[in-house]
Amino acid sequence: MERKLLVEDHIRRNKRNTLIICMLMLLLLFAVIFSIGLVLGFPPVFSTAIGLPLSLLYIALTYSFSVQSVLAAAKARPANPNKREEKLLIYKVEEMAIAAGLPMPKVYVQESSDINAFATGKKPEDAVICVTTGALQKLNTEELEGVIAHEMSHIQNRDILLATVTVGVVGAIALISEIVLRSLFWGGGGRERRGNGNVILFIVAIIFIVLAPIFARLTYLAISRRREYLADANGAYLTRNPEGLARALEKIKADIPDDPKGSKMVAPLYIENPFKRSLRDSIWSTHPPIDERIRRLRSM
Repeated sequence: MERKLLVEDHIRRNKRNTLIICMLMLLLLFAVIFSIGLVLGFPPVFSTAIGLPLSLLYIALTYSFSVQSVLAAAKARPANPNKREEKLLIYKVEEMAIAAGLPMPKVYVQESSDINAFATGKKPEDAVICVTTGALQKLNTEELEGVIAHEMSHIQNRDILLATVTVGVVGAIALISEIVLRSLFWGGGGRERRGNGNVILFIVAIIFIVLAPIFARLTYLAISRRREYLADANGAYLTRNPEGLARALEKIKADIPDDPKGSKMVAPLYIENPFKRSLRDSIWSTHPPIDERIRRLRSM
């Protein structure tokens, strides 16, 4: 009962945090577009009139097509029940869904020899769990079960909406900022339009365009690292076997990424960064250090 109350309390906090972070990302996206308008010499009223609707539209589109975008970025495909390994995966996902009291997620597979997995979706009813072919081949039954339980915990904790939507918004902020800075560097855009009185405003706008993607990414990475620890603990609770996930993480640590697939923008969604391993704590890490995660699991 106590465990259930803790999970329910975390779900409530996550729903609240999701709204707060989405609002923050909306404001950041709007501020970037507004700053671009100032840099290009447009009046603040015009920049606001254009920036706010565009930001709202992008957030709405990101929410609507978030799952499809993540699966496309990861180059994932539906699991094939005619293949023995993938049939076992489907059974294990169903087993963990029952243990968590959740609807059965869709099951996808990513063709990669690396050991990894991720969950995505807007809510448990349309959630997806994706596992690499490397995980299916290199993990034993207990280890695979631990990995699936970890991803099921992300669904149960309502982490997936926050993670999926913010990945898209952080990517958009970074892309827009880079395009503008490159345009200014090569073309000197906006310089002929600003008067002496607007120089300070112009400089502030440029500084914000540079810092916005950094701030957005740091905000998301901080959230991502915290949710991994909780998903590890909840996953171990679902399986009643912390050692299974601990051993899986040991294999992931030893399995140096050599066959990553898809976009780096979705890296924070995986159980471990598919492009590099988090061997030490850093504000730039998408995940907490593997050794610390293993230590916490074995101390449960």
